[in-house]
Amino acid sequence: MNRLFLLILLFGTQAMAQKQTLPKSMLVIPPKQVVQIDYPYYKGFVVKLWNKGKFDVGVSAREHASDSLRKGFGLSKGAQATLDVPKDMYLQLENRFLAPLKVEYVVYKGQRAKKQAGALTPQRGFYLVNNTAQSLPLRIPGVMNPNLSPYSKSGVDLPLGQKIFLKTAGKDLLILTVTDSLPKGARVDVADLIDRALNAPKE
Repeated sequence: MNRLFLLILLFGTQAMAQKQTLPKSMLVIPPKQVVQIDYPYYKGFVVKLWNKGKFDVGVSAREHASDSLRKGFGLSKGAQATLDVPKDMYLQLENRFLAPLKVEYVVYKGQRAKKQAGALTPQRGFYLVNNTAQSLPLRIPGVMNPNLSPYSKSGVDLPLGQKIFLKTAGKDLLILTVTDSLPKGARVDVADLIDRALNAPKE
């Protein structure tokens, strides 16, 4: 899949306050393209997004060093969402369709105040690898629905217990549950996962 990399750099010294009403920026994402937005001089930022297109937009926050997915989701037609992009991460918007998509957005410097939370769920970072000549549509509930291009890999950082499914016309096929037995940085062949799931003995 061809990629369009858009690096938005922040120049100047004017600070953005979250309480201000800021003008929306418009971004047109060409068909089958990926756009990356980064503010390297911010110590993290918050982006509010409005999907003005006719199809879902893939939204994710990814690590600079490894491009690993930290969090993401599909933004439906007409929907809006707010995403925190921590320091050392960038925002990625993906158009998986054959028509251009329009997205409006506003960026705020800094991070939203975090609610008091309990113990964090352990994470596992690894790569999903597609060694086949066809796209593999996946569903990662609560995270995003990536479509792995032929001969590609995608870095993910998922909590233990997270399930990954192959999207099918009928019932989605469970191909992996993330456990601590999965080595950090492992390259997981998705075609092998699908083959094992299809040939697993029926209970």
